[in-house]
Amino acid sequence: MIHCLRRLRRRLRRDARGVSAIEFAILLPMLITFVIGSIEVTFKIWSTQKAEKLAVTLSDVVAQSQTVTSSDLAQLTGAVGKIMEPFAFGPDAGKVIITSVYVPQDSTIAKVNWQCAFPPSGAFVAASSLGEEGENAQLPAGFTMAARDNVIVAEVFYQYEPVAKGMLFDPSTIYRRAMFKPRLGALTTDPGC
Repeated sequence: MIHCLRRLRRRLRRDARGVSAIEFAILLPMLITFVIGSIEVTFKIWSTQKAEKLAVTLSDVVAQSQTVTSSDLAQLTGAVGKIMEPFAFGPDAGKVIITSVYVPQDSTIAKVNWQCAFPPSGAFVAASSLGEEGENAQLPAGFTMAARDNVIVAEVFYQYEPVAKGMLFDPSTIYRRAMFKPRLGALTTDPGC
């Protein structure tokens, strides 16, 4: 009897069947974590790049205009959803603020000349980092403007919702800004937003 048990134990010790399944079961949680983490990082980078592209596109197109009206800006920001695809951008997930920053003649202080926000209302709330209309503009460090200079600034705020909340990222607001100098007109007249 003891001899049979020893033989059975030796045979079981040499038997390698099922080892791969056990190793796979041990590694599976790490593999799943790695795949989800890779997807999460990719989507975060992608949404940030989309917000950057949106800010640059809006600011550049407005800066190429001779004049701008609120309906022009509304029509232009109507394409926001297409630029941000496949990420949902709407009143509950994002906001675009287009601002004209101007230094009056005989002055060295930049002012927020006019400002338009799109969509004008919604659950997502964001305020321009430049300040409000009529106030001194809060420009980035090292950015200087001379008298009679004007800059069109597009600010994009996007509420990023992670694929796997709490794993690598929590919901956060992505902020991107682009500045262009008007090329065909001064664009200092308030479009009436």
